[in-house]
Amino acid sequence: MRSNLLHRWVNRFRRGKTGDEGVAMIMVIGVIGVVTTLVLVALSSASNFTPQARRDQDWNAALAAAQAGVDDYLAKLNRTDTYWTSIDCANVALRGPKQAGSCGYTSSTTPGWQQVRSGVATSGHFHYDVDTSDIYSDGSVWLSSTGKVNGTTRTIQVRVSKGSSTSYLYYTDFENADPANKVPYPSGAPSACGGSSDPSNWKYFWQTRSGCSEITFIGGDVLDGKAHFNDSPLMTASGGTRPRFLQGYDTADPNCTAALGRPDSSGNGQAAGQGKCWRSTSGTTPYVGAVGAKPASLLYLTDNSDTFATFPGCVYTGDTRIRFLADGTMDVWNTSGSPAELGPGTPGGTNCGTAAFSSDASGRPTAPQNVPVPNDMVIYVKNSGTTQACVPGQVVNGSASGSTSTDVIPQGTGTVSSGITDISYFDPDSSSSVTRRVFTRSTSSGAWTPGATTGPTVTASSDDHPSTYDCGSGNVYIEGTVKGRVTIASQNNIIVTANLLLSSTSAGAEPSGTDMAGLVAGNSVVVYHPVQRSSSTGSTTVARTLSGTAGSSPTQCSSTIGGNPGSGNSRGTLTCTWTTPRTYGTSASSYSNLSFPGATTSSGNRYIYASMQTLAHSFTVAAYNRGANLGTLSVRGSIAQKWRGAVGTGSGSTGFLKDYSYDQRLVFASPPYFPAWTNAVWGAKTTGELQPQYRS
Repeated sequence: MRSNLLHRWVNRFRRGKTGDEGVAMIMVIGVIGVVTTLVLVALSSASNFTPQARRDQDWNAALAAAQAGVDDYLAKLNRTDTYWTSIDCANVALRGPKQAGSCGYTSSTTPGWQQVRSGVATSGHFHYDVDTSDIYSDGSVWLSSTGKVNGTTRTIQVRVSKGSSTSYLYYTDFENADPANKVPYPSGAPSACGGSSDPSNWKYFWQTRSGCSEITFIGGDVLDGKAHFNDSPLMTASGGTRPRFLQGYDTADPNCTAALGRPDSSGNGQAAGQGKCWRSTSGTTPYVGAVGAKPASLLYLTDNSDTFATFPGCVYTGDTRIRFLADGTMDVWNTSGSPAELGPGTPGGTNCGTAAFSSDASGRPTAPQNVPVPNDMVIYVKNSGTTQACVPGQVVNGSASGSTSTDVIPQGTGTVSSGITDISYFDPDSSSSVTRRVFTRSTSSGAWTPGATTGPTVTASSDDHPSTYDCGSGNVYIEGTVKGRVTIASQNNIIVTANLLLSSTSAGAEPSGTDMAGLVAGNSVVVYHPVQRSSSTGSTTVARTLSGTAGSSPTQCSSTIGGNPGSGNSRGTLTCTWTTPRTYGTSASSYSNLSFPGATTSSGNRYIYASMQTLAHSFTVAAYNRGANLGTLSVRGSIAQKWRGAVGTGSGSTGFLKDYSYDQRLVFASPPYFPAWTNAVWGAKTTGELQPQYRS
């Protein structure tokens, strides 16, 4: 059978083109060839794809191994907070040429590799290098972690820190008024506020406090950045609008939940949050954007303002005024007359002032010194040890001190404190001005010989000006355009006298470039706002005291202050005392803004480009409840304060509205030497990939 079949196939093939059988045979052979080719191509493709798939798998695994290195270092930091201070010689992942000088490592030391999973070599390895050069300037450790899997390496660089007040646009510990603020507490802070006369033991609102002066966010206030409250914020709808938190906020009020703080479809807080994520006594719900109001843990910062005297930079004694210039220098006036000092570790060649500052006979500064801004360092102003009420122009005396005729701090005339018109420095309800002069004559008909006139001596009643403004106590007055990176710190107040801008950024624009300013106050950060109070003078009275013989026609003192005695036949020693009373207004209309360039003579926005930190007191506006409306206070940076500081009144009739916006650069950096949260954990703040640092 098989022989017959074969015979028939052979015969058909021999017939060739005489039939269709030959064509069919060719087609069969062709199909077999195509199929064979496809199989060969598939086999070839599969053999090529396998290594590529392996390479992709190793590439992704190497990145995971690098991240495992980051996690490993963070775990060690959070187990031992000071782990960054030295190289751990027992940590094989740290061994290598970039840690030369520690543990006997040199530039030729072979990098050490730690297995991702101990005992499982196929899981990959990691090696990391640590750079702590920025730890003191911005609290960061830079970690470069390299992962290795099957000969493939990838490197990521991570900024590691615990975070600081610059993590938030706005941070407050307590939302009630600073107990040192005499406006809400004219008789002193009440013991009922928090249940203790000691403010350090005061409670948060959610811990049931009463008797405090609570401060409100009003309609027109806008905060564009993350905000955190250890306390519970209070809202009002002044002006028919609601406070706006464009990126929501966190509160440590344990009654707040994510569900209760969730916004409605318009971004407004819902009624469900009343008494939970904001005060039940609020007049409105806040606008909280898409983020909402969220629960958070308590966050604490330690007041370390005094440590800034120990950092590199310039140290000035006594009240100091600084005007920053866009060319990277600053004009410095100082009331102590002492030369500047250099902080510990200040690089050689740093110029903070080459000689003692010049001053006149009254101790008021004359010409300033122009010096470079101490870049990446600190300016610290400390108490002079001698504190007294200021006299007019003691901080800077206008044209007499190389400034301008309108630029006088404190405002006023004369050489005694009673000549001051700014209520931040002299604010009595009444006063008496006393002048004395002694006259003598030896006969009843001779001429009176005048002695020296003493006075006037002013005795004030109920002078309520804040004593922290007194001269010598370590206040620093700042304004101008900062070029460079610098933190200004003071033992007492930092007083911002006009716009504080950055050379790299136009006023009103989002911060850019590398220029950055920090403000750290041992007392408060204050926006300068000079205000005067109207007064009226009463009739001058004259008192006569005679030591000697009074004649039949006693000699009388002149009604003119300092004038010679009138007629009479007295002789001996005659003392004349002239007393002039003055009474100050008490109504709101009695107060008015003093003209001061950049502070009360400008309209619209007042700009402060800085990260501010006042962990003992507040960020506030001087005389915020007096004078005329000042417009809008625009902060571009961050604010951290112990107590809520007022910048205006709830009605918006005095002081400023708030326009606060976060400086996004603070995610990556902070002003020099800003401290970290005391109860935070170390974490990765920014991550980026580098070219592989090590190849196998």
